[in-house]
Amino acid sequence: MKALLRPGFKRNSLALALAAAGFFSTAALAQGVDVPLTVSVVQIDGPAIRGQLSDDRNVLLQGALIRLIGTNRETTTDSQGRFRFENLPAGTYQLEVRYLGYAAKQVDALVTAEQGAALTLRFANNQVEVLNIVGSRDAQSRALNIQRASDNVKSVVSADYLGRFPDDNVAEAMQRLVGASIQRDQGEGKYVNVRGAPLEFANVSIDGVQVPSPDGTTRAVDLDTIPSDIISLLELTKAITPDMDADAIAGNINIVTQGALDSKGRILRGKVSGGKNEKGNGDAYKLSLTYGDKFNGSERAGFLFSAQHSETNRVTDNVEHVWTQLDNGEYAPEITEFKDYDLKRIRSGISGRFDFRVDDNKHFYLSHNYSRFEDNEYRDTLLIEWERHTPDSNQVSGIAGRATFEKELRHRTFVNTINTTVAGGRVDMDRFSTDFQASYSSAEQAYPNRDYLLYRERTRPRLAYDFSNPDLPEFQILSADGQVVRTDFNFAPADMNWRRYERRTGGAEETEQAYVLNFTVPGEWRSAFSELKFGAKARFKEKENDENRLRNSVGTNAPGYAEVIIDQQSRPFDGFYNNGPKLRRDFVAVYRDIFENADFLDRGAPSITGDYRAKEDILAVYAQNKLDWDNTTVLFGARLEQTKNSGQAFEYDLDTDTATLQDASKTYTKLFPSAHLRHELDNGLIIKAAYSTGIRRPNFVDLVPYFIIEDRESGSGSVDIGNIDLKPTYAHNLDLTGEYYIAPVGLLSAGVFYKKLSDPIFKARSELVGGEFDGFNMVRPENGDSGYLYGIELNWQQTLDFLPGALSGLGFIANYTHTKSEADLPFGIGKTELNGTSRHTVNLALQYDIEKFSSQLAYNYRSEYIDAFDTANPGLNLYWDGRGTLDFTASYQLTKQLSVFVEATNLTDSKAIRYQGERGRVYEHEQFGRAWQLGLSGKF
Repeated sequence: MKALLRPGFKRNSLALALAAAGFFSTAALAQGVDVPLTVSVVQIDGPAIRGQLSDDRNVLLQGALIRLIGTNRETTTDSQGRFRFENLPAGTYQLEVRYLGYAAKQVDALVTAEQGAALTLRFANNQVEVLNIVGSRDAQSRALNIQRASDNVKSVVSADYLGRFPDDNVAEAMQRLVGASIQRDQGEGKYVNVRGAPLEFANVSIDGVQVPSPDGTTRAVDLDTIPSDIISLLELTKAITPDMDADAIAGNINIVTQGALDSKGRILRGKVSGGKNEKGNGDAYKLSLTYGDKFNGSERAGFLFSAQHSETNRVTDNVEHVWTQLDNGEYAPEITEFKDYDLKRIRSGISGRFDFRVDDNKHFYLSHNYSRFEDNEYRDTLLIEWERHTPDSNQVSGIAGRATFEKELRHRTFVNTINTTVAGGRVDMDRFSTDFQASYSSAEQAYPNRDYLLYRERTRPRLAYDFSNPDLPEFQILSADGQVVRTDFNFAPADMNWRRYERRTGGAEETEQAYVLNFTVPGEWRSAFSELKFGAKARFKEKENDENRLRNSVGTNAPGYAEVIIDQQSRPFDGFYNNGPKLRRDFVAVYRDIFENADFLDRGAPSITGDYRAKEDILAVYAQNKLDWDNTTVLFGARLEQTKNSGQAFEYDLDTDTATLQDASKTYTKLFPSAHLRHELDNGLIIKAAYSTGIRRPNFVDLVPYFIIEDRESGSGSVDIGNIDLKPTYAHNLDLTGEYYIAPVGLLSAGVFYKKLSDPIFKARSELVGGEFDGFNMVRPENGDSGYLYGIELNWQQTLDFLPGALSGLGFIANYTHTKSEADLPFGIGKTELNGTSRHTVNLALQYDIEKFSSQLAYNYRSEYIDAFDTANPGLNLYWDGRGTLDFTASYQLTKQLSVFVEATNLTDSKAIRYQGERGRVYEHEQFGRAWQLGLSGKF
């Protein structure tokens, strides 16, 4: 392992974690509330002890540690609160039951050569309140118990706890976990970076089934598509084991859904809320309903159905600047765009699951999850193209000798859908068990319409700029002799000429079939209990992307500008700018017959160069063994994956407008060893250490054999090429964490991690030498040599029950992640941080739960990170600036079944900033405003 650590690795991070571990070791073992454990026993055939654990509300308790005292046998309860010990020697056994929030209890059970015991265990005391935990505290307890019991490094959060946050989708829910940070679109969470790694370094699954990406340009999953109400648990596995898919360098995000057998009795809960978004005064509402029940009152078969729907209407203020480097070496704006977004976003989700437990040894299930996200958007744009900068122009001030102004209205609708269907089961035999799964998943991104109407200002005047305030620069239109003519962009209709009418359609689709078969064989290995597991998996992926563009640039009988403007002004950023009137929303319906005629032509190259088809077949086998001693678990093994990629795309010559379909394929095999240690000290401190390996496969669009040739006749043109020989990024990962669980519900933890990367992937520019395209500039995905990523994670969450009186309802969460990365750029041109690496990520939340009232004030901060590379000019690399958001939620229990709640988001009206190279060169400035919701929730 020492060989994996680069010489400059920050030793202070490791020292901090070890210091934290030393602090934990001085603390007393956490104890929970001392509540009686009631026991009922039924004899069963066979030398075994089986059981189910619940509390006095009939909630099944997952993640409890069940140990046979005096042996090396320990297990955990599953989502149905069940546990089992098979093939036990005859004798009387004492079981220790540990569940965070309750004091540990012991239970006796008798096993003979032919008979065993089935135990029904219940933490209950009907005379007093079992647990002084209200609001979210029992939800926190469930998640922390699962995390505590895990053999590998994992973070877990439950749906009930996530309900305290005003998070509309899975991406926003993920930001609450230590080590996770999100990328936003229009102010809402969209993608997740895990531990500061690029988006594609983590995979996403629903109940263990990998979710394909609806986006044609990346493998990263748009998590804003999946509504948060679908979640039962969120699991972030940071050190993967051999029985997991290897394409998870940073981790695996698993969305766990609920089944009817995960709860005793009927499940019926719902939520309804409505509210406003500050900008545009847009309406918003949410609806959700979950119903589950058993068949004929049986605890062996049941179904669960859940549905969610939400809509939000908002306005976003946006200004963007693209920068260029002038001949004098100074930077200056090349394009400026003001974009007023008027959008409606609709999320829907449906999930259903059927479970059938034939007996204690056979369980089968069938489930389906559907998510749909629709973004319906009008965008009024004022575009400025800056030309002929004066010699003294720089990034702060200057003059363009000619500025082209365009007013454009875009109406865009896109729809993302994700479907996962899975059938599986588990069968326990006398000497082994087997589980199996067959799944089909699909993700689609469809653009039914992207319609454009554009007018251009005819005079093309001189334009001065002042970026002294880079977020809100000032502009002056000048006369030929340099006098200020105007400081607004509200041009006279007579100065605006029709330019074009355009439509784009298309989308992407990815599907995956997967088949899994696993075997688990328990046994003894010297003084340890052994659990050998091995299996195989086959995954078959297909991906395609399609783009169609048509344009009318002739415009016979096109309407004048005065005909298409409406009585609404573009005055973004609270009126700081005056960009004139907006355009009519129904322009397609009104002017379709004028423009969609013989002059409405396919654009050729743009409709073909983005089209591709790709396939990927992954065959995997693995073997692992878990050894349990008294307080120590070691899990080790390896996974072998063979990957075959094939694809089709076009070679397109822009000079001749000719396209030729090309094919390419490649096969490679990788081995993924790993080892995991879990050790619990007598004082309750749990140490987890891991060595694991993982892979990041290239995006499909980078592998397919597209080949775009431009300006061939000049002899110094350019080519844009796909790269089937692109290598996947491979990583060796080290993890070390210390976890101490605080009674009744809390956690102190510290951890360090390090990832050694081979073959990181970048889009790079180079010059071709020799051959047909000698001297051409080439843009192609390429591999750098190596890289690294390391960091620390600190987490402290605690309920302050020990405080007197009303203060006992206080609690807090505080977690912090520090990451740093570096990777070699291709061709030895330098080094850079990985895109997505924020040095600092912080979550703070102050909670108050007392009797019927629950509230939380939550703050999330993510520091700056690089978003996109310009390998030709690193001074134009694109960065997201740091941003913090403050949210508030509160609820009050009206009756035993009903609660009223309020949510408020982005209370500080924080803005989103991107910049090129340095903070003074702002690339994008967006403001979204605050939002509020008031609602009613019920559980029956």
